[in-house]
Amino acid sequence: MSVYFYIPNLIGYARVICALVFCYTGSFDPIVSAVAYSVSQLGDLFDGMAARKFNQCSVFGSVLDMVTDRFSNACLLAVLYKLYPTIGFLFLWALALDLCSHWYQMYSTLYCNEKHHKTAVSKYKILEIYYKVPYMLFIMVLLSETAMVTLYLNVFIDWFFIQALMYVSVPFLCLKHYINFIQLMSASDKIIEKESNIY
Repeated sequence: MSVYFYIPNLIGYARVICALVFCYTGSFDPIVSAVAYSVSQLGDLFDGMAARKFNQCSVFGSVLDMVTDRFSNACLLAVLYKLYPTIGFLFLWALALDLCSHWYQMYSTLYCNEKHHKTAVSKYKILEIYYKVPYMLFIMVLLSETAMVTLYLNVFIDWFFIQALMYVSVPFLCLKHYINFIQLMSASDKIIEKESNIY
C-alpha cells in the first residue's frame, strides 16, 4: 500500500479539510468554524494512535502531522488577530513563535540524529516535564486549544460557560507559548553545540 493511503495519513488529509473549512467560515459562522477546527485538532490524537495500531508510522506522516498542526493553529491565530485588534499583535507573535520553535525543534532533531522531537534530550527541565511526564503534553495542548477556541467563540456568543472556560484556559495558552520559546532556545543550543563540535 502506498504511504499516501496509510490510515493515519487519511486522517491527516481530513484534518486539513476541516482546517480549510474553518478558514472559509471563520468570519461568519462561529459554530461550524469551532466544530471544524476542533475536529481537525482531535484528529491529531487519532492519527498517532492509528499509526501505531496499524504499524503505519512514516516520515511522511510525521511531517504531515506537524505541518497540519502548524497550519491549523496559524489559521486560528490569524483570525484571532483580526477579532481582537487591540491585542492582535500578541496573536501574530504567538503564530511566529509557534512556527519558528517547531521548525527549529524538528530541524535540530534531524541534525543531531535524535530519534523523535518528543523524545529528544533537553537541558531545560520544563521541556523534559512537557514531553516526558505522562499526559502532560496532552493536557497542555487540550487546554491551550480550548483557550483559542473559547477566545474565538467569545466574540460571537455571550455565554457564561464559554467565558469561564476562556478565563480558566488562557493561562495555559500563555504557558504553552512560553514552552515554545524554551523549545526554540533548546533547539538552537543543540544546533550550535553540534556545529561547534564539527568545526
